[in-house]
Amino acid sequence: MVGFATVLAIGIVIGSISVSMIIFWDSQTISKFSEYGDEIKVGDVKFDVQYVTNYEFLEKDKAQQEFQELYIETGPNPGLLSQSSEIPEGVYFQIQITATNTGNETVELTGGQFFLYDINNKKHKAKFIGYGENELTVLELEPNNPITVTTQFDIQYDDEMRYTVGIIPDRYGLQDSQEMAFICVKNC
Repeated sequence: MVGFATVLAIGIVIGSISVSMIIFWDSQTISKFSEYGDEIKVGDVKFDVQYVTNYEFLEKDKAQQEFQELYIETGPNPGLLSQSSEIPEGVYFQIQITATNTGNETVELTGGQFFLYDINNKKHKAKFIGYGENELTVLELEPNNPITVTTQFDIQYDDEMRYTVGIIPDRYGLQDSQEMAFICVKNC
């Protein structure tokens, strides 16, 4: 009787460990790396990310300016939000993103999935300014319908620094992907 209980206990332990390992390996994130000019795929979306230029100032278009003023005054939390700045603390480091959905379902893409890293791994979030229609906000990326947009990062620019763009899936977009991509865009 003791032998049967021991075998049963060992079987339960081995089964629990096996299930845990399957769940663990299934939820692991894969990191991909690419050099300047190479396309990279995250989930079902192919990305081509290129450095554009630096800006000392980006002017909002009139519609965006009016929307922000109205939303800040009368939105769900009046007074808590502030307008995005047209003048950066450093410079606006701008990139161009061409994305193609190779899957069969629509994929949501947001500026919050893009980060800029310097050689010291300092992470900079993408900044939405509202300067035009080709700026990345929230997009529904249809299958086989490529889009080209821009976004920017407010950084203290160093001409000698290596800069890498990170594409990190989150709950707002690319959420079905278990891959992160890092693309060198400057001084590779």
